[in-house]
Amino acid sequence: MAEPRKGRGDGADPIVARAAIAHDWFQGYHGAERAVDVLRTDVFASDAPPDIFTFYAARDVIPPDLAASIVRESRLGRLPWFRQKGHDPGHWRLLVPYMPYYFDHLKLDAYDVVVSSSHAFATNVRTRPDALHVCYCYTPIRYVWLPTTDERRMAGITRVALGALRGRLRQIDLAASKRPDAYVAISSAVRDRIRAIYGRDAEVVPPPVDVGDFDPTAEKERETFLWVHRLVDYKRPELVVEAFRGLPYRLTMVGVGPLEERVRAALPPNVELLGWLPREELARRLSRAAGFVHVAEEDFGISMVEALAAGTPVIALGRGGALDIVRPGVDGILIEEATEEELRHAVRSVATEEWSPRELAARAASFSREAFAARMRSVLREAGATRGLAL
Repeated sequence: MAEPRKGRGDGADPIVARAAIAHDWFQGYHGAERAVDVLRTDVFASDAPPDIFTFYAARDVIPPDLAASIVRESRLGRLPWFRQKGHDPGHWRLLVPYMPYYFDHLKLDAYDVVVSSSHAFATNVRTRPDALHVCYCYTPIRYVWLPTTDERRMAGITRVALGALRGRLRQIDLAASKRPDAYVAISSAVRDRIRAIYGRDAEVVPPPVDVGDFDPTAEKERETFLWVHRLVDYKRPELVVEAFRGLPYRLTMVGVGPLEERVRAALPPNVELLGWLPREELARRLSRAAGFVHVAEEDFGISMVEALAAGTPVIALGRGGALDIVRPGVDGILIEEATEEELRHAVRSVATEEWSPRELAARAASFSREAFAARMRSVLREAGATRGLAL
């Protein structure tokens, strides 16, 4: 389990307020959970950290100090049959119909500032009329509003069950979307969804990335590329394998998932598939790779920023969060469509062009945890987080 790093790096004063963070759930220590952690440690004052409310928390797979900040989770989610064991998913997602009700009935009257950290139902929280509620939004609920783009991420029975509930969940989510005083989106793509679905404007503040874990000065292996994702359909692993078939370059794929057996059975000689690696080893491989391949459409795409932090150019699909991260011809190449032909052309271009690791790392620094904290403090203050409070 990754440990968080502490401390602010920009010297700015933290926000002093009676604050709470409502987060959908903690199933691991990934991008959304890291954002909550940085909100907790770097945005608000350390001597008065925010209390965290959530529906479900797998406390054994998140940092202990983050787990200790969770003051409430649902009683149903704590029942043994629903809980996950380690990274095994468990059954708590079956409680989706109850989640809006849970957040709606949280008692938050003691807090002057509430941040709902949400890609699902945390936005349903109610605050005092004079309190500030800001939603940090990873996306409007995908399986409610974007079922055709999200269907490959869900198992069949889950897809059927959520399909039956979709109409009711849309009504609940639209009503909840009116509760925040302000929205903050993780990317321009998510901002556009918020505007189209909820009719709300949003600031864009990309999530924090630990860019200091990577070395952009390492010597490159000019014929080696890297792909790091879960082995699921929407990440397009089989397309990537076929694009590299016959190319004079090597590809290392890092990941696990339901497609592992099928992908492994079809690997050409120049492609290898590894399971998940320790972060230190992954950082080493990112720093030595000639290019990083990412052809899935993402809401943001933290792995692309990590590649840039390692001084490695990115080949990405020109949609979603990649448009905020990769400047074509500067940080890598954006392909218009995820096809074998376009990907092969991009791989050849990245391998034969010159890239500046220093410039790539500088680009990644704009997505650091320090940059995130500074932007969030600014957004919260502009929204009124310090009204009536002494700093």
